[in-house]
Amino acid sequence: MKSLLSYSFLLVFFLGTSQKKIDSLTTLLKETPAHTTTYVDQLNAIGYEYWIVDSRESLNYGKNALQLADSLGYNPGRAKANRVIGVALWNQGNYAGALKYLDTSKRLYSDLEDNEGIANTILNQAMVYTDLKEYDKALAMYDDAVNRFEALNLKSRVATTYTKIGSLYLAQNKPDYAKVHLENAMAIHSETDFTYGKAEVHNRMGIMYLDQDELEQAFYHISKSINLGRELNDKEGLTSNLLYFGKLLLKDKQYKYAYDHVMLSLNSAKDNGLKRYELLAYEALKDVKLAEGKADEAIEFYDKYIVLKDSIFDSDKAMQVAALEFENQLDTNKRELELLKEKQENNRLFQWVLSLGFLIFLVSGSIFYLSYKRQARQRKLIADSNAELAETALENSRLKQQELQQELDYRNKELTSYTLNFVQKSELFQLLKEKVDALKDATPAQHAKIVQDLNRLIKQNSNIDRDWEDFKRFFEEVHSGFIKVLKQKHPDLSSNDLKLSALTRLNLNIKESAAILGITPESVKTARYRLRKKLDLDQNEELLTYFLTLERPDS
Repeated sequence: MKSLLSYSFLLVFFLGTSQKKIDSLTTLLKETPAHTTTYVDQLNAIGYEYWIVDSRESLNYGKNALQLADSLGYNPGRAKANRVIGVALWNQGNYAGALKYLDTSKRLYSDLEDNEGIANTILNQAMVYTDLKEYDKALAMYDDAVNRFEALNLKSRVATTYTKIGSLYLAQNKPDYAKVHLENAMAIHSETDFTYGKAEVHNRMGIMYLDQDELEQAFYHISKSINLGRELNDKEGLTSNLLYFGKLLLKDKQYKYAYDHVMLSLNSAKDNGLKRYELLAYEALKDVKLAEGKADEAIEFYDKYIVLKDSIFDSDKAMQVAALEFENQLDTNKRELELLKEKQENNRLFQWVLSLGFLIFLVSGSIFYLSYKRQARQRKLIADSNAELAETALENSRLKQQELQQELDYRNKELTSYTLNFVQKSELFQLLKEKVDALKDATPAQHAKIVQDLNRLIKQNSNIDRDWEDFKRFFEEVHSGFIKVLKQKHPDLSSNDLKLSALTRLNLNIKESAAILGITPESVKTARYRLRKKLDLDQNEELLTYFLTLERPDS
């Protein structure tokens, strides 16, 4: 790997020598008549190419193009010039200025119904918001741009947008999302053979793999980006590749090569006003010197890093505030423009009415009257509809209440029926006992008859415990939570106490309770007396009255 790194180190000296396209456009500009729309287009084309070479030159060409387009009233040229200026300002970190010119560009493209221009401007605006760290807004704009480019079948622009989305996810430390978009971008750029697009994707993927300490993958992608960048004279791309190649060499413990690469990146950043890369270079140089054990030099670079970081932080905050102020001003201007247009329309309408005279006034009055009546009818229909909806909702509520009451009545009837059945079964068991007692004094002839009656009665009988569980289930459906609350307030109650409490809550008399519990009425009285003591009730307080209080919401 070391020999390959050394080879790639030499490649950097050949970068920045190719300006064939810009030179060709500059030659063509000299041959184009001045003060023409074609001359505006040539200025914009050169400004566009300077985006990745020198943002200052890009800004100059964009401003010259805009000035001439304004004088010629040439809106396509004005739209493109505003976009060139906006992106150049973004490269320089002037976010408020970038948003201002890009918004004007988008508005002009909208007036021209130039869908490609609109999509490109939205993409550029999203790049600005990404740097402002308004990631949600930027991502929504990227998605909008992708949809527009796909509708126009502009594959290369779709791929470029995917690269920007991948960069956004890298900034958010979401490498998995970034990788998907970067791989999609690379597939399309490879298909269309777009050199700059491939170089940019390789750069981002190299950064991604470097962050993950996958050095072989990082080396491959950064090297590819360097080789592709030789054809482009991409100053920002060169600066970035030098920096991250230096970081790669640092992780590979090749400190001398690492230092040389990062220093080249630092000088390039200074020459081209790329403050962000200048800051990252100082930080990387500090890391190199620390790795070499040269603490004094590391401290020097760290001090420069801190000073520049504070400066950039203050600048970024100022730019963010300016950008937000611009957005607020933009919203205000739009509202004022809408009000102005409305006022102008009203003035024109007023002048037109006056010029046409009394006849038009009558016609207008008639139209207004008919419109008023129509609106009145519409309002009445809406009011009637709302009233009908309200009545329907009320009726539905009544029906629901009625349904709930019917359900409760049904459950009460079911519980009452089950209770009566319980009483009947208890009486049945008493009859069985009497039959068994009768066997003792029965004659042989009577004995067979009594046994036959017993068998018949036993077949009709069901398990008492299961009956009690069924009764408890029905009881809880009607008196939800009664047993639970009773247990919480009086945890020492036995199961027989709970049974007696449930029967008392149903307001059954002593005889009915005795029949269900299979004991004598006197035993029920005794059990009720003991239950009252466990519940700590006053002598005059009824059991049923106390149980009713347990079902109140505030009990």
